[in-house]
Amino acid sequence: MKQTKHILIALALVLVATSLKAQTLGEYKVNFDNFGIKPKKNAPKKVYINSFNVMVEVYREDVDYKAKREFRGKGRAEAKASAALGLKGVDTNLLQQETDKLYSEFINELKTNGFEILDAAVAKNTDYHNKSKEFNGPIVRESANPGMLEIVPTDFRGFTSEKNASGKKSNKNGLFPGMKGLGKLAKNTNMLSKQLDDAIVIDVNLALTWSKTGGSWLKGLAGANAKIETNLALGSKDVSAPKKKGLRFKGAEEYFTIPNDFTVAQGSGMKKVTWKGYLKKPIYINGVLDNVKVESENKGEIAKTYDVGNLYRVTEWNSTISSNAKFVEVNGEKFAEALYLSGKTFMDEQLEYLFEKYK
Repeated sequence: MKQTKHILIALALVLVATSLKAQTLGEYKVNFDNFGIKPKKNAPKKVYINSFNVMVEVYREDVDYKAKREFRGKGRAEAKASAALGLKGVDTNLLQQETDKLYSEFINELKTNGFEILDAAVAKNTDYHNKSKEFNGPIVRESANPGMLEIVPTDFRGFTSEKNASGKKSNKNGLFPGMKGLGKLAKNTNMLSKQLDDAIVIDVNLALTWSKTGGSWLKGLAGANAKIETNLALGSKDVSAPKKKGLRFKGAEEYFTIPNDFTVAQGSGMKKVTWKGYLKKPIYINGVLDNVKVESENKGEIAKTYDVGNLYRVTEWNSTISSNAKFVEVNGEKFAEALYLSGKTFMDEQLEYLFEKYK
């Protein structure tokens, strides 16, 4: 049965890939981290979808800074290089449609396999969501994560924090990003499950990104070097952006971890069921976005020394800034379909694992 399902999935993906005119997926690897026990045979098969978020990258900036390099009055002045790369032709309506399709197929698969979907209203009066705000689709908006669009399915109904509801919540890494990641992994939706009579609580994050930032270390020895390249993929991604608020030094950047995972929680205490499914290796997508690179280099101006009379010399250090921005034209339909194809592949793997657990 399992083998037959794999064959059917493979055939479906071949048909979709053919329709997308050479749009193909690369190899990928799915991992599952289990933090609880296996579900009992008589475990409730009621499901509450706590979140279903999609992030799509559309713009990226990179910056590099080199301080003044001086040796015995000679050298180069400080230099800053910046580069920017964005997409033209992204169709937000199509992205919403494909997100809706992913969500509806996800819900239908659960129902077909004997799971009952709980309405959002059941969570409204739980202690877990007592300070939450209603959060309903459809939503396509600029994310608080720089360069990203945030998309919520049309049929999604749920609750979230006031900060997230207003679009101000980001995945910015703090002083201890590892600790933050641990906290997110165990964000205690088991508490919500307990308050919903041990229902299965599912949180889904999908991330379609394409930027590869960071200049060459060799060129960086000579001066400031900023670079962005395209590499379309589905999967968790650390992205950087120039810091524009608060206390900052020259060339400062902030880092954000965009998640791509499928988290399941049921029950609590010693009987809790908890696992997280994720891509150990991203799903790279070919045939959608051209390979493009934008790069900016700045070595800094050479110091100029002048004799002033016979008494002393003056050295002039002129700081320089270079910038380079570019936009890549993308087929909006193929880009949206790339989200669906890669997202569908990831979701099918997660659901198969879920169904195996609850046989």
